[in-house]
Amino acid sequence: IPSLWSLDRMGKDEKVLTRLKAKIIYIDGIREEPFCDLDKSNDNSAGEWNLKIGVDFVSGGSNIVGIHVQQCLNMVRDELGYVVQKGDKVVTVPPKKVLEKIKKSEIPSILDMDLQTKLLKAHESVELDGKCPKDIEAYIILMDVWNQVKDTPMDIVVLNDELNRKRNGGKSVQSCAFSREWNKRYQEEASFECDIDERFCLYRQSEEGVSKWGYHFEENRFEYMNKKFLFWNRNPKSIHKGGTMMDLRIIRLSTSLYLEGYMNEKQEPAALGLLIIPDGNEDQYYEDEEYEAETETESLDRN
Repeated sequence: IPSLWSLDRMGKDEKVLTRLKAKIIYIDGIREEPFCDLDKSNDNSAGEWNLKIGVDFVSGGSNIVGIHVQQCLNMVRDELGYVVQKGDKVVTVPPKKVLEKIKKSEIPSILDMDLQTKLLKAHESVELDGKCPKDIEAYIILMDVWNQVKDTPMDIVVLNDELNRKRNGGKSVQSCAFSREWNKRYQEEASFECDIDERFCLYRQSEEGVSKWGYHFEENRFEYMNKKFLFWNRNPKSIHKGGTMMDLRIIRLSTSLYLEGYMNEKQEPAALGLLIIPDGNEDQYYEDEEYEAETETESLDRN
């Protein structure tokens, strides 16, 4: 039966590439129960399923053989995942439990599945130890991630709620980066605090200090705002004013991960990193006196 070995819930443009090796064992449904087992004598993966399927072609239950086989294949798909071809791409769809974790962590569905899976690994690493991902793959994939989510509109309200340590319940916010040139990871404490009405944010970093960024909704970017002394603008300046300070875009990747991109005048990424918010991990980076001293004269929404 041609349809016996098909998977349901498949897209019209999807072709299953997983190899199926099934040993069909005929049983008497009166004496035995139909079964579906992974063949432990062979390796099983998303790319190859090795099954033993007991089917009843003898008793009156033989009319539900098709249903049994379909349920068997769906069960194995949920446990192992499968490989499909979508257009010119080969995609490995992970097991159901992984898909559920991806959904729960709110990783963008517009990303290719392999990138979603890799981001989940980084997300779980942050949730586990509250630190920047140790696996350099979490940083190497950022350009591919950027290319697929770069046009996602920023929401300054959400950024302020989640990255502002005075509004997110005191959760730690950390900036993470990796240098291929020096083969070294960098990590520092941070807080991104926005005045929604005045459309600017202060970016506090333990190593870099405090910088001010103007929010440009239409262009989906933050522009560096240099400090003023009386009527004089002090260096450094924005790239839009003859300076060297690039634009900034921050895109949510999960409940614990944000993509941080610094862009040149062509809005191309020159540097990419991560902002992380470990769940329930509070720190004491900002001592009260030090914190207040760094606020200078900036006015922020403290509600």
